[in-house]
Amino acid sequence: MSLGNIFEKVGDWVTGRDRNKEQRAVERDQQRELDAEADRIHEKELEVHEANKENYAAERDHAFDTAVTNWDYSKRIQDFSYSKDLAAYNKSKDIYNQRRDFNQTASTIGTSEEIDSIQDLGLSHAFQREAMHTDLVSEIKRGGIKKIEQGVKLSGIQSNRRASIGSIQQELNTLTKQNTFAKEAKLIEGLQKSGRAALGQAGVSRKKTLQSTAANTFRNLVELDSALSGARNKAGVDLLKILIDSSLSETQVGLNLETIELGINQAKEEVKYNNRILDANMDSATRQMERNIQQIALQKVGADLQAEADLNLFPEKFDYAPHPTIRPDRKFVTPLKREAATVPKGPRVSTGLDSVFEVVDDVANVVGQIAGLGKLGDMFGGKNNVLGNLASGEAGTAVKTGFENASTFDANLPYGPGY
Repeated sequence: MSLGNIFEKVGDWVTGRDRNKEQRAVERDQQRELDAEADRIHEKELEVHEANKENYAAERDHAFDTAVTNWDYSKRIQDFSYSKDLAAYNKSKDIYNQRRDFNQTASTIGTSEEIDSIQDLGLSHAFQREAMHTDLVSEIKRGGIKKIEQGVKLSGIQSNRRASIGSIQQELNTLTKQNTFAKEAKLIEGLQKSGRAALGQAGVSRKKTLQSTAANTFRNLVELDSALSGARNKAGVDLLKILIDSSLSETQVGLNLETIELGINQAKEEVKYNNRILDANMDSATRQMERNIQQIALQKVGADLQAEADLNLFPEKFDYAPHPTIRPDRKFVTPLKREAATVPKGPRVSTGLDSVFEVVDDVANVVGQIAGLGKLGDMFGGKNNVLGNLASGEAGTAVKTGFENASTFDANLPYGPGY
């Protein structure tokens, strides 16, 4: 530093001239702007803070109102859905009951049809049995009538035989009687002729007449015997013929009676056979009816199970979600006022005690350079020396205090005195 600068600083210190005033004014203006900006930012942060609080309260109320509205709407939807499911279940239950009734009706009708069919079959069999019985009775009656006819025929044959035999016997008796009478007549006639011949002339002629009369009588008697014998033979032949014919007729009648009895017995056996067939048919139809009824019952069980499987489940009404609650208040922290940034100090011109120290250092350097002295204390060693006093601590403190008292014009500055 030159001596001019040294004397200039000493002069500024003595006169109280402040070469940093303008720089400090600029820095104060800048600091005021920073402080004002910090105030504006703080006010804006406070405004944002209040707005956030209001927005949070509004959003919280809106969210709560929306949640309540959605809760009510969802609850109505759930109630409607439950009512719809309950209605569907009731409808399904009605359909289920109708299907059960239909299955029961169908089973009853099917069972009744099976029973009616077996009853109709029984009635048909009864009519068939009655018809067979009627036919059998008719056949028996016809057989009885035929038997009676054959009996009458047999009686007629026997009666004709008896009549024929009687007639032949009567004719034979008549012929025998006639022959006997003829013999007696011929004998009487021969006797008469013999008597007349015996009353005639004796001699050969009377004898011949007697012999001729006896011979003629004998011939007559022989002829009568021969005629009677022929009649008897003829009567025997006729009787044999009558017996043979009657026997053949009786045999035919017996065969007819046996044929009639055989027909009756065959009709009875046929009726028995048909009855066995009807009984077997009825047994088979009864077993089939029982199987059909069991099948109908099984089908009803299957249909009931299917109807139950198609039945809707009874809707279960769940507890609805709890009623919405408003969220707890949020804690908002009021933003602190942040200190404004400090304007950095610009370069300063040393004033006051600092400038004195700088002057002392500069003077010491200049004197040292001129005189070649190595230590500053040798040049300013005495207390009565002004520079020495300035360099001492007490003098420096006093000078600094006086400078501070003299610089009260900027005591109210934000940076304090001495800047």
